[in-house]
Amino acid sequence: MSGYWASLSELPEREVLPGNFRTAVSGREMSINQIRWVHPTVLPEHTHPDAEQAMVLTAGRISFTVAGHETTLRTGDVVIIPRGVPHSGRSVEGEATFIEIFAPARVENLLGFLAGPTMPSPAPGKD
Repeated sequence: MSGYWASLSELPEREVLPGNFRTAVSGREMSINQIRWVHPTVLPEHTHPDAEQAMVLTAGRISFTVAGHETTLRTGDVVIIPRGVPHSGRSVEGEATFIEIFAPARVENLLGFLAGPTMPSPAPGKD
């Protein structure tokens, strides 16, 4: 296998929660998402029991909580979230973008995947 390449700007973007937009790419063993948050947006607390997650903030600022510890992430900051660890976030102002990497791959993030949603409900008790 020689590899694959694509421009994120040419791939489809999907709004997965209000103000939370995802562009997804997947290989066989890892997946990469470009995430764009437009203020105000909230990512409810959730876990990924099936994958480790890494995030790199590429523009803007967001408030992010991992295992109950909240911090403000700025451009260039990196976060590693182990499998099963609760995490959540919210926009701070304007627009922020980050890259997230999952290992193993989370193909359910791809457009057209036929299984259930991967994002938590925007409000408790809603599907």
